[in-house]
Amino acid sequence: MFNLSDFIEENLTEGYLNRAFFKNQVKIFALNYLNRGQIEQECFDRITKFVEENEPYPEETEEDLEPPEE
Repeated sequence: MFNLSDFIEENLTEGYLNRAFFKNQVKIFALNYLNRGQIEQECFDRITKFVEENEPYPEETEEDLEPPEE
C-alpha cells in the first residue's frame, strides 16, 4: 500500500542530497506537509534532523567550498 508520509520523507531527503532543494526549502516544504496533516511530527523531525546532519551537502569538504586559485 502507498504510504504518503514515506514518499514525502524520501523525496525531500533525496531532493536535498541531489541538490534539487536547498536546506531551507526542505524545511519549509516539510512544515507545510505537517500543517496539512500529510506527515506526522515524528516524520517532520526526522526530515529536519537529516538536513541538519548533512549540512553542507555531504560530499562537500572545506576544499570544495573554497574558490579556485588563479
